[in-house]
Amino acid sequence: MNRFRLFLVAAAAATTASVAWANTTTFGPHDVQTVFYISKSDGVSRVDYGIRLDDRCAPTGDDAVFPYWRELGLSPVTVHSLKFFEWVPYGFSEQRLVHRSPSGGKQLVRLKQFDRPILVIATREPDGSCTAHAYARIAGVEGAILTYVHAHMAGAISVDYVDIHGKNPQTGADIVERVNK
Repeated sequence: MNRFRLFLVAAAAATTASVAWANTTTFGPHDVQTVFYISKSDGVSRVDYGIRLDDRCAPTGDDAVFPYWRELGLSPVTVHSLKFFEWVPYGFSEQRLVHRSPSGGKQLVRLKQFDRPILVIATREPDGSCTAHAYARIAGVEGAILTYVHAHMAGAISVDYVDIHGKNPQTGADIVERVNK
């Protein structure tokens, strides 16, 4: 978990400055804007991870999953790309297309500072819309649906603990894995 702690400290430091730039994140007609996200207890912004999908709801390529800032404290909610230095805590150590089909596909990602693979599965629904869910090991449950990661901050760059939130795919029950500092 040392890499994950480093991730959270770097993320906290990277997000303490005020945000003052234009929206540079755009979404296509089939993209899923938020598959999962990372939030912190000391702010109203978070990093969302979306996926770019084609008209068959399949990932567009090896770099289909993308992170961006969602500023929830602004009205209206504002989104923008990560700055260069923010790719260290929020970027990928691996990302690749695993499978494409006429009705969806699978994308594997590993965040630079997260200790587990995340499989994003996109599906074309009967009404033609696209959906996507992230799956990872959470609290010992393999293939749990990852909804978000929340860091409880102890200060500007220190973390008390991290909660990884998801759902058990067999029961639908909420599950949380706490990772202590």
